[in-house]
Amino acid sequence: MAKKEMPTGVKLIAVLYYVSAAVGVLLGILFLAAGGLLGSTIPFLAALGVVGGIIFLAFGIVSFFIGRGLWQGKDWARIIAIVFAAIGLLSSLLTIAGSLVGGLIGLILHGAIIWYLMFNKEGKNAFK
Repeated sequence: MAKKEMPTGVKLIAVLYYVSAAVGVLLGILFLAAGGLLGSTIPFLAALGVVGGIIFLAFGIVSFFIGRGLWQGKDWARIIAIVFAAIGLLSSLLTIAGSLVGGLIGLILHGAIIWYLMFNKEGKNAFK
C-alpha cells in the first residue's frame, strides 16, 4: 500500500510545532544558563532558571513529538494538537485584555488549527 501524502495544512501545523519545539529548547537552555550565571549572586534566580529551563525544555520536547506525529498522520498527535489549541484559544481570550493585537492573532491561529483538525474534511481524513 502506498504511503499517503499529508495535506499542506497538516504540514503547516506540524512545522509550527517544530518551530515551537526549537524555541522551547532554546529558551530552556537560556534559562538554565542564566540561572547558573546569576545564581551565584542571587540564589533565587538559580532556582527560577532551573525550573523555568526544565519547563521550557519539556514543552519543546513535547512539541517536537506532536509535530512529528502530525507529519506522520498519527491521530494521537491530532487530538493533542486540538487540546493544546483549545488551551491556547482560552489563553488568547485572556490576553486580549492586555494586548489586543496579540490576543487576536492567538485567537485566529488557534481557532484555525481547531477548525482544520476537527472540522475540515481534508484535515480529518489525513488521520484515518
